[in-house]
Amino acid sequence: MLSKVYRLTDRGQRLLDKGLERLTDAPILPMGGIDAYSASAPWVLLEDGRLARL
Repeated sequence: MLSKVYRLTDRGQRLLDKGLERLTDAPILPMGGIDAYSASAPWVLLEDGRLARL
């Protein structure tokens, strides 16, 4: 009863397999006063945890 099971959609599986092809492939994620992955404010979260503007 402590485990959780998630099922990926086709889109989710494609993102897992191939990564992001476009910035708008990721959902907008509010972080510290900015919207990460927003096309209108292009900030992204890097693998090392830092935010970077495109």
